[in-house]
Amino acid sequence: MSQLIKIEDVYKIYKASVYETKALDGVDLTIDEGEIVVILGPSGSGKTTLLNCISGLDKVTSGKIIYEGKNIAKYSDRKMTKFRKKNLGFIFQTYNLLEHINVYENVLVGASLGKSKANVMEIIKTVDLYRHRKKYMHELSGGEQQRVSIARALSKEPKVMFCDEPTGALDEITGKKVLKTLVEANEKFNTTMIIVTHNPGIALIGDRVIKMNSGQIVEQNINKKRISPLEIPWG
Repeated sequence: MSQLIKIEDVYKIYKASVYETKALDGVDLTIDEGEIVVILGPSGSGKTTLLNCISGLDKVTSGKIIYEGKNIAKYSDRKMTKFRKKNLGFIFQTYNLLEHINVYENVLVGASLGKSKANVMEIIKTVDLYRHRKKYMHELSGGEQQRVSIARALSKEPKVMFCDEPTGALDEITGKKVLKTLVEANEKFNTTMIIVTHNPGIALIGDRVIKMNSGQIVEQNINKKRISPLEIPWG
């Protein structure tokens, strides 16, 4: 696998009055193309801040976010928005779907933001929603809605998918189905996945596990073999 992203000496400092908090404290990390990276840590460890900085949703205080040789940390807001639109996909704990249109149309909206014409129906089949393609959001379960959000993100054909607690609002059975969808998308489209979670079981589906605490990476582990999402321990 070739290197896709390199994070160099990244700090994110929040200031309030005379106090300051280091949400990220000198983080260094590389991410390869097609890799599934799982970022673990307790609440307040900096894992979501790291995801937001890597994806350009938040600006670093100092340091570099190098994407295919270009330091996107220096991009203006306008240039960063254009970069995200062209290259990145997002899945959050909240689904952020359009309630007044059906599954197919929600995914089509995502495809319209991409740089090329994705096969929307093929993506809907990949996330196992073909039989629900004409249904509206209120007709779907939480897990099905999350898979719609995955399909919508994939339809942009992003190089990197950022997943912030994608199973946080789901029960075990539904959560594992959603993770299975993410792994299958990674295998089919070679989409790089960065998954933030507090659930240590999810670490087993990744190629690499990053553990964070107090704004720093405290441990990195490589999984010699990825475990099927349906077989991982939960909680």
